[in-house]
Parts: sequence; C-alpha cells; structure tokens
Amino acid sequence: MRELSHRITTGMQVYPGDPHVRIAPALELARGGVDVASLELGSHSGTHLDAPSHTVAGGRTTAAIGLDELTGEALVVHVGPLAPGATVGLADLAAELAGGELPERVPAIVIVDTGWARRFGTDAALDHPVIAADAAAELMRRGMHVLGVDTLSPDATGGESFPVHEVVLGADGLIVENLRELEGLPERVRVGMFPLPIDADGAPVRAVAFID
Repeated sequence: MRELSHRITTGMQVYPGDPHVRIAPALELARGGVDVASLELGSHSGTHLDAPSHTVAGGRTTAAIGLDELTGEALVVHVGPLAPGATVGLADLAAELAGGELPERVPAIVIVDTGWARRFGTDAALDHPVIAADAAAELMRRGMHVLGVDTLSPDATGGESFPVHEVVLGADGLIVENLRELEGLPERVRVGMFPLPIDADGAPVRAVAFID
C-alpha cells in the first residue's frame, strides 16, 4: 500500500485565500490527564476532495458522496516533464499511455501525474500545469467520474475562471487535488480516497494506492 496524501501540518501550503492550517494542544497529558489537539483548517486543506457544491449551486455535498465513488481501479497517466503553467491536452495524455491511445472507455477514476507534487509547499507550486477543459470533457464522456491531480487545482491557481471544475463538478463528478507519490505507479492501479465524514463542499482525504 502506498500513501498518496500530504501530511496535514501547521502552516502547510493552502490554495491562496483558503483558511490556514493550525494544529495546537488543547489539553495536555501532564495537566489534564489526556492529550487532545485543536484542529483549525479549511475543507480544502492538503490532499482533498472537491464536491460538486464547491462550484455548483445546489450541487452535492460530501455527505451525499459514497466511498464507492472514490475507490476502485484508476487510470494513472504520467506526463512530463512540463513547463510551469503548461496545458495538458488529450493528445498529451494519450501519448503517455500504452499504445499511444486513450481507451474509448476509461475507469471511473483518472489520475494525472504532472510531477508537480514535489513542489508542494513552495512558491513554484502555484505555477502548476493545468488540464485542458476539452480533455476533461472527453474523459468524462469516456467514463471518468473522478479526476485526480497532483497540483493545487486542475485549473490555473489564482485565475478568474475554473473551466475544468465546471466540466467535472458541473456533471456531478468529483475532483481530488494535491495527490503525491504518484511516480512509478502502474498505468492501472486500485486506489482508495477516503474523505472526512463531514457535510461540506469538500474534505481532506486519506488517499492510498493498493500495490504489492
């Protein structure tokens, strides 16, 4: 089993404008007989799930999302090396797959590895590659329900529009952002992404790949 999620820590990088993360002692063993931590964080901290309600009025919240939607076989596409801000199109994805073609039917979970996870926590993480909206739309047509990326967003961070979010969340799909440790994963692998059981527009997830 391989861990695919970032550890949640005080002061960790978050999407610009999101709540900061703070973990601090609330009770202490020496004085209160127990250790209890106080957690302050946004629903999109670290490796996390975007529910449709994140960008779609009236969209599903995390409470309406079943774990079965976030577990199963995934298609992992390793692209790169990429320049900062590069756009990953459908042809770029197909070129990296066995046979150089995208299957007519893809698994419900598609993960794009840009190599950008290693920049998480730095200013360089903000200028990450993005997924072309038409590529996301075609993946949805071919059966994708969950798009996973190793970047802060499949859209440009700090931009004024969110075309990939509109395509995926607008079709009642899901997005998982800030995955890590994707290097070396096989093209097809079973994964599980388990969000905190809260009713919100998103939630941190514990993501794993089930490999020998």
